[in-house]
Amino acid sequence: MSADLLLKIVDRSNLDEKAWNIFIANSPQCANYAMTWYLDVVSPHWQGIQVFYKNELHAVMPIRVSSKYTIRYVLQPMLCQYGGIFFREIGGKTEKEMALKKKLVRAVVEAIQKKRLRLFTVNFSPEFDYPLPFHWAGYGLRTRYTYWLHNRTDKRALFKNFNERTRTYINKANKSGLVPKQVADIDPLVQLSRKHDSYNIDYQMLSQLWEAMKQQGVGRAIEVRDNNNRLHAGLIYQISGHKQVHLFSAKDPALTNLGGMSLAIWYSIERAGEDIEIHDFEGSMLEPVEHFFRGFGTRPVPYLQITKNDFPKSVKWLMES
Repeated sequence: MSADLLLKIVDRSNLDEKAWNIFIANSPQCANYAMTWYLDVVSPHWQGIQVFYKNELHAVMPIRVSSKYTIRYVLQPMLCQYGGIFFREIGGKTEKEMALKKKLVRAVVEAIQKKRLRLFTVNFSPEFDYPLPFHWAGYGLRTRYTYWLHNRTDKRALFKNFNERTRTYINKANKSGLVPKQVADIDPLVQLSRKHDSYNIDYQMLSQLWEAMKQQGVGRAIEVRDNNNRLHAGLIYQISGHKQVHLFSAKDPALTNLGGMSLAIWYSIERAGEDIEIHDFEGSMLEPVEHFFRGFGTRPVPYLQITKNDFPKSVKWLMES
């Protein structure tokens, strides 16, 4: 490691919480996913990798090493779309800036390798732009996609850019008397999801995360109900820096054709203020989901899933089959 770099791996209990969160907030990769209060819910007992350059903090990465049957591994936490390395604002357009990023990422890779992991799978944010040291160290770089819609103050212009099918569903929902409403209690949405086995997630964790997001003032939840107070669909999202990020949704399959989910999403877009630059629909590689999200005028945005599997070839084959 370069003499002008200092690497630290700090347990959560010894971390300067305020300094960490300020660093994340000011990073080009800014995301609630890396805030201490978020990680404490989705990834308890995590550590912070910190890289100092000339005595100033330049890069961090939250990481939680799990162990089972003496096998050590790191996996992307549930309800956490991105993780990985977060830089301070250092540009990256000049050769000198890129050389510094190379040093910082290499230092993080060295810290990870010291963990003696058998398995590593972490999603890095779309703004992360220097993965080569991982590639050189034998990690795999897999491209995945999220979907972004750039916010505009002219909501009518946004609506006109939706495809005809999406506009039809929203208009149908309105004509059917469906009403979207922001709510403080997500339990009805959770119960709706549980009833229809919509997700394989930890609902207790989701509820804990919702309470944390409310406490931080960044949580939003929408229900769509009809005149009989039937819950058709709903959405949980969060304000993360200049983004509005969809986190969780639930719907009644028997009522899908009335457009409740499309109305919930449109309502969240309508309510977004000028400080919101991007609506992040989060990622899915499933074609039906891509088709639905694309109907709102989104564009696919690539991000990297960085992986390494040190199991024997026979075990790898079983895991991947």
